[in-house]
Amino acid sequence: MKVTKEKLKELILQELKTTVAFPDQEYQYIIHSRVGPFTSLITTASDTLKKLEDSIRDSENLENMDLEGLKNDHLKRLKDKIGFVESVIDAKLEGKTQNTQGYE
Repeated sequence: MKVTKEKLKELILQELKTTVAFPDQEYQYIIHSRVGPFTSLITTASDTLKKLEDSIRDSENLENMDLEGLKNDHLKRLKDKIGFVESVIDAKLEGKTQNTQGYE
């Protein structure tokens, strides 16, 4: 098999892309090192919510009253907490600090 200059160039560039960190890849690593712990917490929360969803779906003894309570009380508090996290992010984006006393 004969390798042309063009094919050789393509192979070398492909190898470089997989072995050498380009500036944007290094930047992605820096971003990941800063937000990684937070994305890990979000993944854990998402996995927990999936378990909750499965538990509710698989439960055979929940009555309408129980489901209404879960929906109107417990999930409302969870949504409020997510909204609070979003407001903390918004405050950080605006350069403000936020007082969390009395929230819970």
